[in-house]
Amino acid sequence: MYVREAHKLEYFAHSEWVDTPARMLAPLLVATIGNTAAFRAVVLAPSSADGDLRLDTEIIRLQQEFASPPSRVRFTLRAYLVDDKTRRVLASREFEAAVPATSENAYGGVVAANRAVRSVVDELAAFCAVAARGWKHGQ
Repeated sequence: MYVREAHKLEYFAHSEWVDTPARMLAPLLVATIGNTAAFRAVVLAPSSADGDLRLDTEIIRLQQEFASPPSRVRFTLRAYLVDDKTRRVLASREFEAAVPATSENAYGGVVAANRAVRSVVDELAAFCAVAARGWKHGQ
């Protein structure tokens, strides 16, 4: 979707994602968080694996904004790291990145979206690693 005026969402008529953003994001989250080496294993839910921690995420915003040139893509993700045994939220945070588009069209938005998502996912992985270390020391 995109925004030209505040509070008015519009959609590209001839462009669409290959899958839902949430489904495309999940494997990237698993790989990036797994690369922090802060966890023995990171698996995509649902899984038969029994884990200690669970990461719940919600995409709040993924939109291209045309309010002023150059347009920019804004990606906002809310995350909760949960102790799976006690159901206690260990840490929560909202992450956001706004990245300028290289062109004023859907393709420029996709390129900017990829950069915004990468930025947020990298921040989220570091956040999870720090929160998990604090959880291990507090047990």
